[in-house]
Amino acid sequence: MAPKLREVGLRIVTATIALAIFMSVIWIPGLHTVFAVLVAVLVMLGLYELYAITRIRGFSPETIGGMLSGTLIALCGLSGSLTFVNYGFYGGCLLVATLHVVRGHLAVAGLASTIFGVAYVGWFGAHMVLLHGIEDIGPGLVTLLFVILIATDTGAFVVGGFLGRRKLAPKVSPNKTWEGAIAGFVCAVLGGWAVYALQDAGTISRFPDWTLPRYLQAAAILSITSQIGDLAESALKRDAGIKDSGSIFPGHGGALDRCDGFLFTSPFLYYMTVPLF
Repeated sequence: MAPKLREVGLRIVTATIALAIFMSVIWIPGLHTVFAVLVAVLVMLGLYELYAITRIRGFSPETIGGMLSGTLIALCGLSGSLTFVNYGFYGGCLLVATLHVVRGHLAVAGLASTIFGVAYVGWFGAHMVLLHGIEDIGPGLVTLLFVILIATDTGAFVVGGFLGRRKLAPKVSPNKTWEGAIAGFVCAVLGGWAVYALQDAGTISRFPDWTLPRYLQAAAILSITSQIGDLAESALKRDAGIKDSGSIFPGHGGALDRCDGFLFTSPFLYYMTVPLF
């Protein structure tokens, strides 16, 4: 089997197994805590990978403190309260700042990278738990996020691989193209429309009772923000001179590689569903 075909096969097998696990945890009643723990574990792994990237660049993050803070912030989402999550975020920042001072890690870049990780991976990740905990429609919201991001990634991967010519951000991710990005966007919008049609027909339940324009708006913005999140994580890896953040997901890379889009999109979908004002 050609290396390229073998890699695609490995990606498909890994994605299928991971998706089956996540969908089971998302939809089986009474497993909200299990879902939160699963997210927290991914947050912990993502922070470990992120801090490893910063160490390659010569920074000195507070790795253990940052991982602990981010993981606890994600678990704060179990409360269902954004205020409690924000208190957790504040406490996490206070903790890592204290540890930097106590341990003599006085470099600005080290402290900044530690707090960045707590916010980027921990606080953003907590919104996945908050989403899932929304009464009645939580599982539907998380599933909607999966549909849109999978549609975006699949459209971008297939069309970009076969028809991509114009580089989207060559200095950050040479393989990404404008054709792939546009195809991912279109697939995401179609995915949002399909979810609306199934929900409106009564075929599926526990999804938000939104109008079609609102579903399309969510799909469009989530697709764009997920691609921005992917590029942002690629920029971090490019700066460190590595291809993947880790290897926990065969064929896909590390936890950060697989979760970057979710980190950027889950806060938007949460605030779209639960307005602050």
